[in-house]
Amino acid sequence: FCPSRCSYCSFVSHSVEKAGKLSPAYVDCMVREIAAAGESAARCGMKLETIYFGGGTPTVLTADQLRRVTKAVKDHFDVGAAREYTCEAGRPDTIDKEKLQVLKEGGVTRISINPQTMDDDVLRIIGRRHTAADVEASFGLARSIGFTNINMDLIAGLPGDNAEGFRR
Repeated sequence: FCPSRCSYCSFVSHSVEKAGKLSPAYVDCMVREIAAAGESAARCGMKLETIYFGGGTPTVLTADQLRRVTKAVKDHFDVGAAREYTCEAGRPDTIDKEKLQVLKEGGVTRISINPQTMDDDVLRIIGRRHTAADVEASFGLARSIGFTNINMDLIAGLPGDNAEGFRR
């Protein structure tokens, strides 16, 4: 699920405006799948090295839904033994203090804030509902919560972008 569908996106995803009513059932299924995967891994003697919670924008879920997912991961895997636990907090318009605290408390060690561009005109063209200033504010908020490992994705060649804009 994402707040909106970006013009360049080829992932199977749905806007929360259109499909958000499915998210509670989706989270229920995800929690059951995490439990089953944890049981299977334990039977096989497997341990996680990394955890990646992403695809779409997980932070479009409510704080309570995120808490359920991170709790399921903690309940069924040794999160502390993982080298890295990443959550794609992809869109600044889905990040707030409560959600970041839930992720931190859930054991997430790295977040990915994905502006794709820091050019407000390009953001508007691709269908994003945030600004470059929102990205910077989200980054600062994540730092204030205690996240020290934050990556950001940028995409070269977005509609409306050019080499000079990308360099900026």
